[in-house]
Amino acid sequence: MQPTLLSIIGKPLAGKDTQADLLVAAHPEAVKISTGHIMRAVREEGETHRFWPLIGPYIPLMEQGLKLPDAPTLAMLGEVIKEQIAEGKRLLVIAGSPRGMEQLEGFEQIAKETGTKLVLVHMDATDEETYKRSAARNEGRVDDTPEVHKVRLQEYEGYVVPMVDKLARENRLIWVNGMQPVEGVFHQLEQQLRQHVLDPEITLPAMARR
Repeated sequence: MQPTLLSIIGKPLAGKDTQADLLVAAHPEAVKISTGHIMRAVREEGETHRFWPLIGPYIPLMEQGLKLPDAPTLAMLGEVIKEQIAEGKRLLVIAGSPRGMEQLEGFEQIAKETGTKLVLVHMDATDEETYKRSAARNEGRVDDTPEVHKVRLQEYEGYVVPMVDKLARENRLIWVNGMQPVEGVFHQLEQQLRQHVLDPEITLPAMARR
């Protein structure tokens, strides 16, 4: 299988990380790279984190629900992606990026430099549903308050929606209904991806089948 960058994009709380976890469980050569997870790790670890020089100065933006600048975000992700490819990973599942036109161009450049195929998935969910999921998550995250979640949705509309519209016009986007139960979303996603990425002979593990 050609190395593939599989980017799952969508509103906050659309279920991107959940589905990325299931895909990694279903594919032995896959790895998940979550923009949000890395940035929260930088915030928690502080100056000792290797990405602190890139991301640390912008942690206050993240806590307000605002998108971080593109250049440091792409530098961070590019480094992680190249490391994982060097380690032999063939399917890199990116949860939450690219976010906007400049990041999309950056991803296209990374794919070109690494000889990988870029596949983009959009998970659809209503604003109302994302608010419900945010309230139910109960992980104590600063970005789960209704006020910050509203900002995150506004950032999505401003940056991601124009990119999604462009990709849709170019027929470069796989659409998945994120309003279904987790298992239903995964089934639809897995069926779609078998046409583009996944080995149809792979037997899914129990956690992905249930």
